[in-house]
Amino acid sequence: MKTPVARLFGRAALALALAASWPAHGSEKNFPTRPVKVIIPFAAGTSPDVVMRIVGQKLGDIWGQSLIVENRPGAGGAIGATAVAQAQPDGYTLLYTVNSVLCANPHLYGKLGYDAFKSFAPVSLMVNLGYVLLARSDLGINNVAEMVAYAKKHPGKLTYGSAGNGSGNHIVMELLTSMTGTRMLHVPMNTNKVLALLSGQIDLAMEPYTNGVAAARDGKVRPLAVTLAKRSENIPDVPTVGETVPGYVADAWHGLFATAGTPPEVVDKISADVARVLAMPDVRERLATASLEPVGSTPAELRDIVRRDYDKWGAVIRNANIRLD
Repeated sequence: MKTPVARLFGRAALALALAASWPAHGSEKNFPTRPVKVIIPFAAGTSPDVVMRIVGQKLGDIWGQSLIVENRPGAGGAIGATAVAQAQPDGYTLLYTVNSVLCANPHLYGKLGYDAFKSFAPVSLMVNLGYVLLARSDLGINNVAEMVAYAKKHPGKLTYGSAGNGSGNHIVMELLTSMTGTRMLHVPMNTNKVLALLSGQIDLAMEPYTNGVAAARDGKVRPLAVTLAKRSENIPDVPTVGETVPGYVADAWHGLFATAGTPPEVVDKISADVARVLAMPDVRERLATASLEPVGSTPAELRDIVRRDYDKWGAVIRNANIRLD
């Protein structure tokens, strides 16, 4: 079954093609009249930062106004998200974030400074990416089926690294172990997971495409599978997890949000302009080079995706009993 994000791909091309002709009306034609700030709740150099600096430059050109990128990392993205939730609802402060901030954090933390549904006005799905399941090359496991068989025969022996409890690569691996009825040892670490594989500290790692694709191509670690519903064009010989574990899909989409209460015409204006940018060939090429797939969506479509992923990842987190407070 296709995921909500995957179902958008067929419509996205039409939306992007039509975006340039969407009319301006009412007060939206005057937006923006001053610089727009986009808060990214992660450090500089991360994939959200890379995307927004590519897209933001083009948006600034369209608007004739500066788009200021401000990185506010911390608390799994909660610090930056809270700042946008508390901003004036006028479209001049936006949140560019990954799905975990809205769909996982509310299940991980007992108290947050924002509500996933009440604090934000969805603007547009931006890009989609998955994870690459990597194994150390001398493990003797060549594919997902062999990994599952080994894990069932040796419960708790296989180790996998993540960026920490409740991180994206932790949660997507918990989804895999729950769907396969296996048990593995989770190893939270601040160090590079690919280097940890090379040194033999861990057996497996789920790495986002932005890091995992390059590691798969390098050949020093073994790529077992990718987590999206379709294979990656950058490593087409690597199968999807779903080819072995039917129904398994795990993505790490990026989305753009305004503060709740922002006028709908302003939200629609930003969404339409984002679609124009994501349709530009040079933007698409630069994103593809970073293993990021531009998508685009309407605000309503993004709202539905947040709701469905909120429920999906909430169930995984509860099942694995992951808490961060």
